[in-house]
Amino acid sequence: MGWIIRIVTLFASWMKLKSSVEQTKAGVKQASSMASGFQRKHTQDSIEKAQTGDPAALYDLGERHYDGRGVPLDYQQAAAWFAKAADAGHVKALTNLGLMALVGRGLRKDRQKALKFLEAAAQRGDETAKETLQKLKRKRPS
Repeated sequence: MGWIIRIVTLFASWMKLKSSVEQTKAGVKQASSMASGFQRKHTQDSIEKAQTGDPAALYDLGERHYDGRGVPLDYQQAAAWFAKAADAGHVKALTNLGLMALVGRGLRKDRQKALKFLEAAAQRGDETAKETLQKLKRKRPS
């Protein structure tokens, strides 16, 4: 008789756990849907601001395409937005273009072009560009 009680207790525990897992899945699905809606809204806001030439919005669209947040992941599109942001004076966009050219992601791999972007960003004070240039100089064969 004790084994029947154990089985019933085990079954009840399993049902509670199953219910908890289902609630968690539903919560994750709802949160994901809300986040997706937020990403679309934020992307639309950035597009509207980018149409006015806002450097931060242009840069944000580059990041969104690079990461696939709110838009399809597309490195070439990211590079195009970063180029527009750089032309509008966004320093970090220059750094990103340099890094992308250095590894050949979204841009043709081109060390000279990468150095040009990184040097321009470093001259404008970007620390990541400065650090990257230092690392590249240390690795450069003598």
